[in-house]
Amino acid sequence: MPALNIRLASSALARIAHETFALYHADDTESGWIRAQQLSAVLRLTPHLMAANAFNAVVVAATVQGHADATLALWAAALAVVIGSALGAYAHSRGRSQAAASRRAFHSATRHAAILGALWAAVPLIWLPDLGPHGQFLIACLTGGMMSVGAFALSPLPAATLAYVGMLVAGSLGALWRTGGASLLLIDLLLLVYAATCIYGARAFGRKSIALLRSERGAERQRRMVTMLLHDFQEHASEALWETDARGRLTHASPRLSELLQIADADALGHPLHRLLEHQSPGIGEVLAAAVAERRAFRNVVIRVRREAGEQFWQISGKPVLDEEELVFAWRGVLVDATAEIAAEQQLRHLAHFDSLTGLANRVTLHDALRDHLASGAPGALLSMDLDHFKAINDTFGHSTGDRVLTAVADRLRRLVRPGDIVARLGGDEFAVLVRTLSGPAPVTSLAERLLSSFASPCEVHGRRHQVGLSVGVALLPEHGKAVDEILGNADLALYEAKRTGRGRVGLYSALLGEMSRRRAAVEQALKHAADRHELTLHWQPQVDVTGWRMVGAEALLRWRHPALGDVGPDEFITVAEQTGMMTKIGTWALREACRTAARSLTGLDVAVNISAVQLQEADFVDVVRDALADADLAPGRLEIELTESIFLGDADAALARLRAIQRLGVRIALDDFGTGFSSLAYLRRFPFDTLKIDRSFVRELSVQDDAQAIVGTIVQLARAMRMRTVAEGVETADQLSQVTRLGCPQIQGFLIARPILATELAALRAQWPTSPMLAQPPGAILH
Repeated sequence: MPALNIRLASSALARIAHETFALYHADDTESGWIRAQQLSAVLRLTPHLMAANAFNAVVVAATVQGHADATLALWAAALAVVIGSALGAYAHSRGRSQAAASRRAFHSATRHAAILGALWAAVPLIWLPDLGPHGQFLIACLTGGMMSVGAFALSPLPAATLAYVGMLVAGSLGALWRTGGASLLLIDLLLLVYAATCIYGARAFGRKSIALLRSERGAERQRRMVTMLLHDFQEHASEALWETDARGRLTHASPRLSELLQIADADALGHPLHRLLEHQSPGIGEVLAAAVAERRAFRNVVIRVRREAGEQFWQISGKPVLDEEELVFAWRGVLVDATAEIAAEQQLRHLAHFDSLTGLANRVTLHDALRDHLASGAPGALLSMDLDHFKAINDTFGHSTGDRVLTAVADRLRRLVRPGDIVARLGGDEFAVLVRTLSGPAPVTSLAERLLSSFASPCEVHGRRHQVGLSVGVALLPEHGKAVDEILGNADLALYEAKRTGRGRVGLYSALLGEMSRRRAAVEQALKHAADRHELTLHWQPQVDVTGWRMVGAEALLRWRHPALGDVGPDEFITVAEQTGMMTKIGTWALREACRTAARSLTGLDVAVNISAVQLQEADFVDVVRDALADADLAPGRLEIELTESIFLGDADAALARLRAIQRLGVRIALDDFGTGFSSLAYLRRFPFDTLKIDRSFVRELSVQDDAQAIVGTIVQLARAMRMRTVAEGVETADQLSQVTRLGCPQIQGFLIARPILATELAALRAQWPTSPMLAQPPGAILH
């Protein structure tokens, strides 16, 4: 343990020695500069220290006068030489700034301090033992004072301090040893403690001095760097720095400020800055003068300046500079040419409120104008417009042509509206007109008709004429809404109604349209949970072979009864399901439920399930059919998938590929409502359907239209030639039954047999099924 303490003490002493005497060995620039500053600090005290040395020499001579001999004269001469040498060095360095001091200069200062310390150490060593108590006391005080003052004065030079104090301590210890006496041991100890304290204090002061010098050097280096950067900034930056006195008179201006003001520096300095700027932009001087008078900082005040090259925008910022008493003694700030930034900001503001392609107001601007108009309570109207057949132009001739057509449309709309009305492009091919003054519905209807008429003539782009139609929906303000979104929505409802009834029309919003919209929204919301809440059911309509009057199958028809909406027809909710993406989930449920019911309750009957074109476009539809059959353990040959001709409107090749895959499972495929939609004999050739279902519209007109009989007969013959069976839908009367039978249709379906009924009712109907039709009974009577 003692060995460890010795090693720790040795390590600490070595570290202290390294820190203390590092400057005596370092050759770097910073160390040289610090040595110069420390030597300079000691030299500045030289006259006072040497005067103290001379005075103390006189005191020594007076004290030892009775015991003096040649030694005193020799000592005094040596001291005079040292004092003269020190004063000579001081005189040589006075008024001169030394950038660095060598290590030799430091060592020379140490030798000088050692010599001076040795001279003063000789005083107690030579004369103290021979003096009386009064003289000894005086010499002791003088030696202690010289030790402490010398240690403090030499503290920037640690080696010199150590040498000086060490000499005095050695001389004092020698004098005490010569004097003798046990009481002097305590004085020896006190002297050593006192000397160690002086050395430690001088060392601590020296370390702080070095740290302060390094900090000052770093601060000076940073100051020079900042000054250089500031000068470079003032020379090359686009910003102009300025400074004024408390009254706003210019005291400093960067070259950029003179460049902006177009005056020389000499002409600008001393003049109030706000007056100089007033010459550039009338009115700005009052703003700046008021800020100065109120001692209020200002930031990014815009100054509009007219130049021959065009209008410029400057921005000026400034703040007061306060003294210790919180009084303003100067103002500082910056003047910036912000022309490019403000122009970009104005462009962004324009783009935020206007359409970049057509220059018309955009949706944001229309919203704001609608809100303000509704707040005023004045009558008006909103016309919501949509271009007809624009997508075909875009797809066929490209977006560049489409953009030019939109620009031409915008120009036409501008020419047709009155001043004060707002024409806006809402996006894509959607436009709107806000009519701000209106005396009734007639003027706005007249405007809408003029808009439609103007689009009777085509738009010419790149030498090509493009025919673009227009549909218009009209909502009156404030009759048709009290809020912006309500008005926009009602105008859109009127537009949708105009397009639904044939395009190229004007639709006027009515309460009925609003009710229809709310009804559709309610249906959509309720339909999301219909299957999970067991609100959906399947009803069945039997299919009969007329040859042997046998029930051979049944078609599954989806029905929905909602607790609040009541019975919702499939024509209503199927459309909503297809448009909102819910058809796949509902259709899958219907297919699986139909297969389960067929396997459980309708043994011996084939079942037909309607499939939406949306379902058929799903990539996994074949797997859905396969899983439904497997889960119900239903033979594939008992299932028939019914599709309408709308499947050919989308990706026909993909649809036909899936149908072939389903047919390979053993499932039959029926084409429903044949002859009413997009039928093509080419599709019949590419895909051999198993069944063609004759649409009820042809069956209904068999007794009144000869061409209906020809169409039905042709379909039957076509199906027979292509090895397909036919089913006549919508047979409601005995005459219709007779007609389709005469034309060769083998199977029928319709109210004459039964309305769509539950599976339990269908089972009861099969149990009492007649062996022949009872044609004398009214439609649907066979059920009973």
